Formats: sequence, structure tokens, C-alpha cells
Amino acid sequence: MVTKGAKVRILRKESYWYNDVGTVVVIDKKAANYPVLIRFVKVNYSGTNTANFKLEELEVA
Repeated sequence: MVTKGAKVRILRKESYWYNDVGTVVVIDKKAANYPVLIRFVKVNYSGTNTANFKLEELEVA
């Protein structure tokens, strides 16, 4: 079960953070497509360290 503060592994192959572990910041029940906001330690090419994902794209680490 993905809960706020949980460490999760990213399963979306197109993601910069594929197979990396991040921390769940927010789970928005009203968001239609990507309700889970994840924060990472490392930044991507544009300098961002957060991204939204679907619940199916996450695995509790």
C-alpha cells in the first residue's frame, strides 16, 4: 500500500527515475491520471526533483 512518506520504486520505463527510489509527498484522490507526487534525491535534466505517477507505476521499496 502506497502511503504518504513511503519509499517507492518507479516502474515507468520512460521515466528518468526508472528503478530509483523516491518518497511519496502527496496522494491526491481527486487527480484523474497521476495522483501520486514523488520527491527524489537526484534531479533530472531540467533540474526537477519531483514527478507525478500512477499507483500502478509504483512499488513499495
